[in-house]
Parts: sequence; structure tokens; C-alpha cells
Amino acid sequence: MYNILIICTGNICRSPMAEGILKKILPDALKNKVAISSAGTHALHGHQAEPKAIKTMNLSGIDISLHRARMVNKEIILRADLILAMEKDHRRIIKNSFIFKRIKPRLLAEFGYDTDLIEIEDPYGQPLNVYLSCAEIMLPCLQGVLRSVQTAVLK
Repeated sequence: MYNILIICTGNICRSPMAEGILKKILPDALKNKVAISSAGTHALHGHQAEPKAIKTMNLSGIDISLHRARMVNKEIILRADLILAMEKDHRRIIKNSFIFKRIKPRLLAEFGYDTDLIEIEDPYGQPLNVYLSCAEIMLPCLQGVLRSVQTAVLK
């Protein structure tokens, strides 16, 4: 099983939204070959996804209402084949905290077509339209992730 781990700060907005989107767009040929999960660098374990994140995903036919935040840890990192960070700071935290394994977390934005996009900004505390915009920004990046993963998994 190829494991994708998506990281943000609290694991209540961006990473659960990205996890939900990626699971929805995952082709049937990869459903039994790819596992997708998320965690946060500063998550409060067990917290539900932010209500505006849930609503944003519901508008796309994705249900993340059962999502519960979890803190990134050694076990989660060791299982991951691909780690996607929303911000450079998340990538740095992962690299610095888990030196025992030569991991190379990547920025989700690297997989998109917008070369000016470096980080996916946090919509937390913002109006619903910012969450909707965040999801729109992440979609082409996640489609790029799928293209990359298909090449790696279906060899």
C-alpha cells in the first residue's frame, strides 16, 4: 500500500479538506493501492474538522464530518511514502523533528500548475468564501499529486 500523508497546522481545515478531495478523485484502479491520511503539526487530538471546512466539502459532495484531528508522530511519518505539507514551516518541522529517517516532505503547491504558488494559506477563522477558494487552489495540486502517484504505483 502506498501511503500519502497530508500535513497542516491543526488538522482541522486544509489537510482534512485535501484528504477528502484526494479520496474523492482517486481513480478506482488506485483505491486498493493508495491510503490517504492527514495530521497536524500542532493538532489538538480528537477535534472535529472546522465547520466551514465541513460545509465547503459538503458543497462538493465530500463528507469530512467524521474527521478527527491528530498530531503528527513518528509512527505516522514512518508509514508515509509521500508527505505533503501546506507550508514551508510544516515541511521544516517534519524534517527537523524526524531526523531518524531521511524523509523529504514536499509542498502540496509543488504539484500544481501555478508556479507562483508556494504555500496553501490557512483559511482558519476566515469567511466561507476563503475556504471555498482554498479548496479550489488545492484541487489542481491534488490532481498533480495523483498523476505523480499513478506513475509510481502503477509501474
